[in-house]
Amino acid sequence: MIFLNEEIMWDAVVHCKKEYDGTFFYAVRSTGICCKPSFKSKIPLKDNITFYSSVSKAIADGYRPCKRCRPNILQTNEEEIVQSVKQFIENEYHQTLTLEQMSLYSGVSKYHLQRVFKKNLEMSPLKYVLKLRMDEAKVLLQMTGQTVTEIAHGLGYTSSVHFSSVFRQQTGYTPSEYRIRR
Repeated sequence: MIFLNEEIMWDAVVHCKKEYDGTFFYAVRSTGICCKPSFKSKIPLKDNITFYSSVSKAIADGYRPCKRCRPNILQTNEEEIVQSVKQFIENEYHQTLTLEQMSLYSGVSKYHLQRVFKKNLEMSPLKYVLKLRMDEAKVLLQMTGQTVTEIAHGLGYTSSVHFSSVFRQQTGYTPSEYRIRR
């Protein structure tokens, strides 16, 4: 285990030591930005630096991740980005999800996320959300006595009318017709 004190962290920032990336992060008060220790930039004034054990703590204190060194992105390849976002969607698809939220979660632009997700899964992130919702709706309609409204709200829809419309577009049946059909 590496023992880190302020002098060791400062030395890592001054000398852009890559081996400390992920161990700690630093934020610069004058710019409002947080960075990885290895980021090659103009050395900030030592008095303007605050060290953090995670990027999320720096963000919670009001700093934004650097757009050049991107300390909030640990993923290095497309498959990792897709798997990370896929897991996020699978955990959160009952909530209202936007491409912007998924982009912020993954640390890549929404355009890049859309492109790599579609390339790897042959569907967009929002289509994947829709697929999960429809798969669950079909099971709930067949296996439970929940009302269409209860199912709609449980899946993150604010309106059963909207849910019914989407369900019909995807399956060719209204939720009630689907339930009877099975």
